[in-house]
Amino acid sequence: MTATAHETLDLPLTPPPGGQVLHQSARATVIWGDAQDSAVIAQVPAGYGLLATDPPYGANWRSNYAKNFERLAGDDGAVDWPAILAEWVGPEGTRTQGMADKRHVYVFGYRPEQLAGPLRLSATAGLIWDKANTSMGNLSLPWGPGHEVITFGAHYKRRSGRAAGGGQLTARLRQGSVLRVLRPNADAVTRHPTEKPWQLMAQLIESSTVRGDLVVDPCAGSGSTGVAAVLEGRRCFLVEIDRAYAELAVRRVAAAERIAAQIDAA
Repeated sequence: MTATAHETLDLPLTPPPGGQVLHQSARATVIWGDAQDSAVIAQVPAGYGLLATDPPYGANWRSNYAKNFERLAGDDGAVDWPAILAEWVGPEGTRTQGMADKRHVYVFGYRPEQLAGPLRLSATAGLIWDKANTSMGNLSLPWGPGHEVITFGAHYKRRSGRAAGGGQLTARLRQGSVLRVLRPNADAVTRHPTEKPWQLMAQLIESSTVRGDLVVDPCAGSGSTGVAAVLEGRRCFLVEIDRAYAELAVRRVAAAERIAAQIDAA
């Protein structure tokens, strides 16, 4: 029987200051911690290659169907996620903190105009994840949500680079702005209420990184970003505030590492 993410015993409700490393290897780091904690942000290796994340952006997710899932921490719209993610990409003008210059960002749930300023983005684009099915959503409405928006942008440390519109030629693969990847629904949703298919994250990672790059996700949930990064030959740095989900991410990433090791040895 598949267990839900919250079937664990006596877990503390909040992570300690600076977080707690639950898993660390050559391929992956998973931290139980708060993405808003400056001591957690300080642990991210400087010059990383990609920020890909799905923050709890105020949807206040709750389904009458998936009763095993509690409300997601921070999903009440009270957190200024653009400001928090700005700390993750690094301060204005520096080349020694945060992500590397002219590298890419993917953030679910926000539009380019909401993130371009805080995250210092150039060459932004709005992408659509076509889930290939209809989510439950508000059943009183005639239209059910079948997609999510994703903001893409190239992070420029210097204002002059953004003003010049830099970043258009940094992608490795050019493809359409609609990504069609089936979302699990109904009884198949057992790990996390807003889990992203790793195949979807793999498309983003493959388009914007090379093998060995470090992919960062400060709102890791069940770890799909980490799974995709490891299977694509990249490394990952994951942070998740919910202890049960963080432990689930560890198990999934470790399984991906075993597969990656077998591929490397073949």
